[in-house]
Amino acid sequence: MAPSTGSRARFGRRDRLALLAAASAALVVELDWLAVNVALPKIAEDVGRPVTDLQWLISAFTLAFGSGMPVAGWVIDAFGRRRTTIHGLALFALGSLLCACAPSLALLVSGRVVQGIAGAFIVPGAIAMTAGGFTGRRREVGLGVVMAAASGAAAFAPFVGGALVSGFGWRSVFVGVLPVCLVSAALIHWCVTPSFDPDAAARRPPLLNGGCVVFGAVLLTLTVDRGPTWGWSSAATLLCAIGGFALLVGFALLERSDKPPLLDRSLYRDRPLRLLTLAGAISVVGFVIVSTFVTWDLQEAMGLSPFVAGCTLLAFSFPNAAAAYGAGRLAGRSGAWGWLATALAVAGAGALAVSLAPFPTAYSLTLALCGTGIGLSGALCTVLTQQRVPTPQAGAVASLTLAFKYLAAAIATSLAATLLEGLRGSTEGAAADRGGIDTVLRGVAVLTAAGVLLALPDALRAARRGGRRAGGPGGRAEHRSGSPETGRKP
Repeated sequence: MAPSTGSRARFGRRDRLALLAAASAALVVELDWLAVNVALPKIAEDVGRPVTDLQWLISAFTLAFGSGMPVAGWVIDAFGRRRTTIHGLALFALGSLLCACAPSLALLVSGRVVQGIAGAFIVPGAIAMTAGGFTGRRREVGLGVVMAAASGAAAFAPFVGGALVSGFGWRSVFVGVLPVCLVSAALIHWCVTPSFDPDAAARRPPLLNGGCVVFGAVLLTLTVDRGPTWGWSSAATLLCAIGGFALLVGFALLERSDKPPLLDRSLYRDRPLRLLTLAGAISVVGFVIVSTFVTWDLQEAMGLSPFVAGCTLLAFSFPNAAAAYGAGRLAGRSGAWGWLATALAVAGAGALAVSLAPFPTAYSLTLALCGTGIGLSGALCTVLTQQRVPTPQAGAVASLTLAFKYLAAAIATSLAATLLEGLRGSTEGAAADRGGIDTVLRGVAVLTAAGVLLALPDALRAARRGGRRAGGPGGRAEHRSGSPETGRKP
């Protein structure tokens, strides 16, 4: 995929195949990540554990996924987007085989960790391939296509997982991704032009910086997950909490030191970029919690089969994928920040409505509302972020921002599961507690309201600038392919 120019979003045959390659790479990770949700009750039966204990199959993947990304950004820029993504797909296939053949829960969690580490190289690699292969309007639309594929796969995952579990057992969820890995790797090898950044290759590998992020997030997740068991005031809980925060502070200090940072230090001072990362994290947290806890609600509380539960979640999947694709078209407009604030508000209203709506009709409609808001807000944050950074930094920025989002999702999911068990008063039957699940969904609504407050000031400033430009010749022209905030080229 050689860099293309032009403001019109037209793609040749090879460009479309390159987009398909990047989209399928992102798709396979997101599909397998959340398809496991529907399989959790069946896995719990096999291993004899409560369903809420098995949230570690989600958290282990998410932690490994987010933790590997800071280093993955350097690897992508230093060794090439194409090569890194292909090797990531091979490792993901290996992890899937390990999960499919795992005879115990410990090996199953280990396989999920391997999948998560592989995904940490695949998803930012797919985004960087698209961001580096196109410019202008085609870059925005291309990123929208990749994000729509990722969001659509993640949203369709419960449906696909339900069909596989009902027909072939839970192990088939892991076997089913292997052909997609092979096809995606072949397309990337054929259609994507190799890339290499000698400056990145000459830099020191950011292992210490990345290690601080990895172990800091792991310790904080252990804190919220094991706190009720160990005791919130116990030495183990306090040590994990203090250690986790200390490591994250250490990461911040390392990034400010004289040593080479993971990102150009000027990017840390970019206020809109920081806000986009926070808003994107809220969107990812909302997606993971809503999809996970609604799946439990449908199967454990309502007693639906995995297949019927997956079919019900199609109400979430279609709007989510469509909204993610639409983000690529909205991001190039002056009102993109306003759309972001609106999307977060819609996501929050949908999550609140799901907690109140009766099943099935109103429940499905509110799921569609929530899916629309989450899909649009998450993809807008990604595309607007890529608009603000130079192409050589695309891989590093995608990796670090995605790391923050998914590590936040891992910690939030563990916290939500702990809250659900606390509301129930026991781990047994917690996943079937509809009242507790509704409380968690209302918490998501509160979180997205905070996201609206983050995005709204920049949305209002962008609207005022747009009004001045429309009002007369005194307004400044905005660069078509640049940032809504600065007008600079990506």
